[in-house]
Amino acid sequence: MSIGRRQIKSKAVMFYVLQCHPETKIFLPPTEILEYHTLGKMTKAYKKIYVKPDQGSKSNGIIRIEKKENGSFLLRTSESETIEEFRNFHKLWSRLKDMTSNSRYIVQKGIENATIDQRNFDIRAHVLRVNGEWTIGGICCRLGAPGNIVTTSLIGGKPITLETLFAELLHYSEEDQQQVLENLHHCILNTARKISPLFPKNKEFGIDIGLDGNKQVWLYEVNTAPLIRANFRLLADKTLYQRIMRLKQMAE
Repeated sequence: MSIGRRQIKSKAVMFYVLQCHPETKIFLPPTEILEYHTLGKMTKAYKKIYVKPDQGSKSNGIIRIEKKENGSFLLRTSESETIEEFRNFHKLWSRLKDMTSNSRYIVQKGIENATIDQRNFDIRAHVLRVNGEWTIGGICCRLGAPGNIVTTSLIGGKPITLETLFAELLHYSEEDQQQVLENLHHCILNTARKISPLFPKNKEFGIDIGLDGNKQVWLYEVNTAPLIRANFRLLADKTLYQRIMRLKQMAE
């Protein structure tokens, strides 16, 4: 596959690259470019899927689709609390075509990653290249506002520490915490190493990760211009924020 300069911020292209490496392929949720037949395949295979702009950012334009037992579909966007219902697949596809306006989107298996009080969350890692090696500057959790389908602080989400997520919201044992942390580090560092050749001038990446009920780590997205002020800077404890800012001065 030949990758052009305009393509390198494409989620689909990034997933293609990461699928070529066993070190990262194991963390990728099933993902397809949105088309009539791929949407049909995904809705048959999974009860919940997400449709995302191929080159979107800041959680804009994300669509969640859930399949009900009676075969109808529920649709909700990241910008609205309104839930639309469609009686069959063809009506759902017609609505999606209108919403996506012929732009390229991807469709991805939905990961069940709610806390014990049913709030959505994801994990943000900030990695930087220091002395030629990729280093983890910090990892935090982004806790979505009650009822929201996305976790960004721009839409009511709140960053919390990984320790708070593991111990208080997921009730992990110390052994579970250590194992998940090891898997996170493996995912984060290998992702940075494999994706960085596409961005030789990039000194840092933001990596978004999911964690399901079986403690499986899932890679959602790689951000080439990660925000710090909307994540680590908002933590009550500024240790991780200060560490990232210090490493930014050393990054090369």
